[in-house]
Formats: sequence, C-alpha cells, structure tokens
Amino acid sequence: MRSIRFASFAVALLTLASCAPSQGEYEKVQTAVQGSPALQRAVLKDCLAARWTKSELEAGALLLSVPVNKVQTLTCKRMVSALATGRLTYADVRASQPTVNLIKIMQGR
Repeated sequence: MRSIRFASFAVALLTLASCAPSQGEYEKVQTAVQGSPALQRAVLKDCLAARWTKSELEAGALLLSVPVNKVQTLTCKRMVSALATGRLTYADVRASQPTVNLIKIMQGR
C-alpha cells in the first residue's frame, strides 16, 4: 500500500516539474528563475496553488518525514530552490520514475 502511495506522490511531483516541453525550454525557465527572485516567488505560488490528493500528501509525509500539512509547502520550496540552483536537472524532470537526485532534493539532502 505504501509503495502505491509513494508512486502516486512521485507522479504528482513529476507532473508538477514536467511543464517544460523540451530541454531548451527547461533551460530557459531555469535561467529565468535563477536570475529573478520575483519569478521564483511566482513559481512557488503556482506550485502551492496546485491541489494534491490526500494519498499524495500522505506519501509525501512518509518520504519527507514531516506532518501531512507541511508536505506541499516544503516540497514546493525545495523544488523551486533546486530549479534555481541548477540541482534539479532536466533528466530528473523527464524521468519516468523519481531519480535518486529528485528524492534527495525532496528530502532536503
């Protein structure tokens, strides 16, 4: 049961991150986010506005070891930060399953 919830959470994360249709577009977005704190705030706001299911939040709580009510905020902050610093790669975004790097980003390592 937990693996199903984790898979659901992973799919939600990858869906959030996969807005870039090509590597070139991803690199443009990454460059723009790196140079603009205002854009970082806008991306974070969009991420926080997304509706996550209860099972996704529960799976995230297990993965991140935080209460359910903190999962989305922490996940969004870490994803935006990783995008801005270049830690979140195009390969992480486009992988069909969560990469080791993506899991580390989510866990704040």
